[in-house]
Amino acid sequence: MSRLSRLVVSWLAAIALLGLWLVPTPSQAVSKPTAKYATVKVAAAEGGTKITITGKNLKKVSAIYFGSTKTTKITHVSATKLKVTAPKHVPGTVKLKLRAGKRTYTTKLKITYVVTKISPTATEAEVLRLTNAARLSGYTCVDEASDTTTKLPAVAALSWNAKLAYAARGHSSDMAAKNYFSHTSKDGTTFSARITRAGYKWSAVGENIAAGYSTPARVVEGWLASYGHCKNLMSANFTELGVGVATGGDYGIYWTQDFGKPRS
Repeated sequence: MSRLSRLVVSWLAAIALLGLWLVPTPSQAVSKPTAKYATVKVAAAEGGTKITITGKNLKKVSAIYFGSTKTTKITHVSATKLKVTAPKHVPGTVKLKLRAGKRTYTTKLKITYVVTKISPTATEAEVLRLTNAARLSGYTCVDEASDTTTKLPAVAALSWNAKLAYAARGHSSDMAAKNYFSHTSKDGTTFSARITRAGYKWSAVGENIAAGYSTPARVVEGWLASYGHCKNLMSANFTELGVGVATGGDYGIYWTQDFGKPRS
């Protein structure tokens, strides 16, 4: 073999050896994770639902997306099983995606978020109590602008409703966080749309909002002193109520009452 031939062979051998280092072996590549089964199909919109997912190659999963909402609170049981706590999410059905390495993989699994049980806080419960006290005794609503008075008879007390509370809390929090005061959200959503989105199937709905009132007693007094708010509060068309209160914004505190009557 000539000197030139030996150089060519040596050069090819060097490239072949270099190639062994550049090409990843199958063990170095991230195997595609799959999710075939979830122990629950319905999760609480408030968050906290525990879900066990089974599939393949789940050890490398670092995050799970519920729609666009990401959570990294994952417990890896094995390569074929993991446990995850569903994050908060607006009501509706979302697809699950798995994050492994630098890639995100869409699965066939879907989770439907619904509002479950939301108990009133002490402040919200006091608003409900004071509202019902006025309803049970009857009230005369006064419109000072037109010097109109409407005497409304006693009506049945309102029952607490979790879905209405979810909508009310969400709106108060949104107003406080984004520093505005309106029945229409910054994204253009109306109060009836927010209530519908919370999963409440209604035949009648209404909303009272207020800002700057420091206590439940003062805010209910303020609503009763306002003709339109007073008529909402005393309306026999409504049978259920949700209340939400949040702090922040220029007013310091924001209140929402969402009234409803379920569809029969």
